[in-house]
Amino acid sequence: MTTPGKDEHKPAETSAGERPHGVDQRRRRQGRWLLSLMVLVFLALATFTVRWGQYGHRSNALSAAYKASQPYPGFAIGDLGGMPVKMPRHLSELLEYDGDPGWAPAPDWLPPVRTFESKINSFGFYLRFPDGATLDSRERREEKRLTPPWEDRWIDVGVASSKRYPRDGFLDTYVQLRLLDHAGKSVIHRYHRQPEDEHGLEVYRLAPPPEGPDPTKTRVTEEFVGRDSSGEVISTFHCTVSFDVNRSTCSQVWSMEKQGLRIKLSAQYRRPLLQHWREIQPMVTQIVLGFRHVPGQPEEAPSAPR
Repeated sequence: MTTPGKDEHKPAETSAGERPHGVDQRRRRQGRWLLSLMVLVFLALATFTVRWGQYGHRSNALSAAYKASQPYPGFAIGDLGGMPVKMPRHLSELLEYDGDPGWAPAPDWLPPVRTFESKINSFGFYLRFPDGATLDSRERREEKRLTPPWEDRWIDVGVASSKRYPRDGFLDTYVQLRLLDHAGKSVIHRYHRQPEDEHGLEVYRLAPPPEGPDPTKTRVTEEFVGRDSSGEVISTFHCTVSFDVNRSTCSQVWSMEKQGLRIKLSAQYRRPLLQHWREIQPMVTQIVLGFRHVPGQPEEAPSAPR
């Protein structure tokens, strides 16, 4: 009886020209996946290129249409709270009229030609305190960009009218509902009048911890109210609280209804400027009143780059 040799039960080696059927199938599948991926990438790039071209064309057309919609080059016109205005473009940024589609206009939308009856509902501009400088040149814009936060004296002005105007008497309503009326409010959301004023302003703060919010764990704000000699509310203020006063901001809000205009004005600035609120309010108000258009009155040409 013979004993089988050691190599009799070994499988036959595959020659170089012969590969297992499973290996060939796997390689073919990998090739198909790679080809499909390349096709998908190509289609995505082609779609992106076409869309980008359409967007660029649409953007250029819309920009040209916006310029054509203003009959006075370099100016924006319309009705601001009942006052016909003609404003330099650098003092009417992010301008919006009633009927505008906002940030997502339809593909076929074009702005109509504006008139002094076109209702303006919002825009903004920047103003530097105390010299009243505006962003009327590229150099001024670069100067603002390079200003360190602890030296920033630029005021972000917001103007709201027409459908964005709350209503006459909105300052009194705000003080009553936000600060004085505690009915139905949680203790943590109740503002309390402080015994001493600051900068001629009534001061309202939330209760300190543990009754009130912890400023180290959540965003805390303080409220201020400005009144005239007769006790009427002329401004409200909303200020953030921070460990660094230069990182705290205040938003000052007032109305132009005393001037017979349905316009709400706001000014946002660093908290150290709060002490100058009585100077800031008339400075901004006079700039807005200066937009009034009087037919036949000579006007300076705009100097800001657009």
